[in-house]
Amino acid sequence: MSSAAPATLQRGPKGLPVLGSILELRRKGILNFYYDLWRQYGDVTESHLGPMHAFGFVRAEHLQHILVHHADQYVKGLSHAKLRVAIGNGILTLEGERWYRQHKLMQPTYTRRNVNGFADIMTDEAQKLLARWGSNPALQQGVNINQEMTSVTMNIISRAVFGFALGNEFQRAAQALHSLLDYTAKTTNSIIDTPLFIPTATNQQLKQGRRVLREFITRIIAQRRSEGLQDDLLSMLMSAKDADTGEVMTDEELFDEVVITFFAGHETTASLLTWTLFLLSKHPDVEAQLHAELDAVLNGRSPTLDDMQNLPYTRRVLDETLRLYGPVPVVARDATEAGEVDGVVVPKGALLVMLPYATHRHPDYWEKPDAFYPDHFTEAQTANRPRYAYLPFGAGQRICLGMHFALLEATLLLAEIMQRYRVRLAQDFDGGVEFIGVIRPRSPIILRFEPRNSA
Repeated sequence: MSSAAPATLQRGPKGLPVLGSILELRRKGILNFYYDLWRQYGDVTESHLGPMHAFGFVRAEHLQHILVHHADQYVKGLSHAKLRVAIGNGILTLEGERWYRQHKLMQPTYTRRNVNGFADIMTDEAQKLLARWGSNPALQQGVNINQEMTSVTMNIISRAVFGFALGNEFQRAAQALHSLLDYTAKTTNSIIDTPLFIPTATNQQLKQGRRVLREFITRIIAQRRSEGLQDDLLSMLMSAKDADTGEVMTDEELFDEVVITFFAGHETTASLLTWTLFLLSKHPDVEAQLHAELDAVLNGRSPTLDDMQNLPYTRRVLDETLRLYGPVPVVARDATEAGEVDGVVVPKGALLVMLPYATHRHPDYWEKPDAFYPDHFTEAQTANRPRYAYLPFGAGQRICLGMHFALLEATLLLAEIMQRYRVRLAQDFDGGVEFIGVIRPRSPIILRFEPRNSA
């Protein structure tokens, strides 16, 4: 790769003998650990995590080099082992030929045209949410917004994937999914892994979660095979066929892909909306501009697909939230061979940790790096910024297939909510974050919603 000047490698913390910085990583979590490294040592850092030789990168050109230009050299190897144990071998965790095959099979399912077919479900669930809120007097005292957004996005992904709305059984499956994510969070920074055959509470939680999900999803797959395919994502995945070989997914592959779609399909958008509403509660000037656009374009009616191009400020608000609290704040890869990143020698087997969370706050790329400033995404600002300074859904060939689904869903829901309400912080929130699959608030965000027609 080319660069005006080679990157400066900062050695980072020396750490403890043998253990290196693994205890500090475990205490802080991977996101905060590498963010602190960047703030203290600079754009390229080196550290040791037990026997692992680790490098941290945040510059746009370095992320482009690793994720785009040399994607086959830096792969999801040991860095994703814990995630594979929890959610299986789907498109999120696969590598090599198996990934190429799955990507080829799945990509047509997530075209903009197919995704747009779920807009009516998104709008319908948004209207149900508002109807429920309208009869809830506690709304103006304060609600846990992450719980509210998780509930509505889970309803949407349930209908989109399986063709039916939430029920008690689906709630049980959703809880099982969260148990898998909790397992990943608990074990990611562990020093010693307990073998799965040992019945610890964590291992039992993992096995029970996968058992519940497998029973739930396998039964629905069997029903589809006997009753016929429907207009839902599961049916699209079941009918996906390799144009060259005629192959379709096995039931095991379908199970793993549905688990990943189930997770990414609601967690990503719930997180985005949670942080957007929180930021709007703290920035009434941005909220006022958003209200003005929604009033001018929609005038109180529900948004449609045709309105999307006429809501540029709404999209800038969402993009700015994704900059500050994107769903992929940390990206890890393993070096399959020795190489260089902008003059920095990376040995074979090294762990490369890229931090879009820091890239999105880098003063070299952003006029107001720590502020909530939607005008970062005007055409002029975007044109003057390196392409890979902003990558909320990843980059290169492995960019998230569900990106269009998440952005459409978030736009429709935000437009419905903000037409009707002003949002304010009901309890103090320290702004702390944690990374568990997606970036979440460290403590509950309690917001109150004031009907706009009350003033």
